[in-house]
Amino acid sequence: KKYFGIPVIQESEMEQAVAKAMANAGTNIPSLRVNVEHLSGGQRQAIELNRFVHWGGKLVLLDEPFAALGVEQTRRGLAMIKNIAAQGIGVVIITHIMAQAFQVADRIVVIRQGKVAGDVARDKTSPDEIVRMITGEAFQGKAQEARPNGP
Repeated sequence: KKYFGIPVIQESEMEQAVAKAMANAGTNIPSLRVNVEHLSGGQRQAIELNRFVHWGGKLVLLDEPFAALGVEQTRRGLAMIKNIAAQGIGVVIITHIMAQAFQVADRIVVIRQGKVAGDVARDKTSPDEIVRMITGEAFQGKAQEARPNGP
């Protein structure tokens, strides 16, 4: 709003909007007035994801998002990712932790030595198969099947 032509921040309205957005996302912050520097890594990450969703983001890319988080913060982060994806927002996660990938992924893409080594629906594969793609074992087995008598 403007008073006498001067723009004035509407703090109470802003705080209500933030509280509603955080509650909708299931984010728990002790106080909306605390400085971000005093929040945990998981809480900071939650704020960033909420900001992204609030401003209409369509695709979020997370590189090892839970590497520095504890068990409970990771659980909350995974729940938040499911919530974001349920809103129709695309989520790409780069991780080496199979349990996390299998909890939130629709598809799993393995990149090995700069090339796509696999691209499968999560429900059509297993963690063991993904590990074989990552290590190259899946391709060695196929090569041996194609040439059963050796090279």
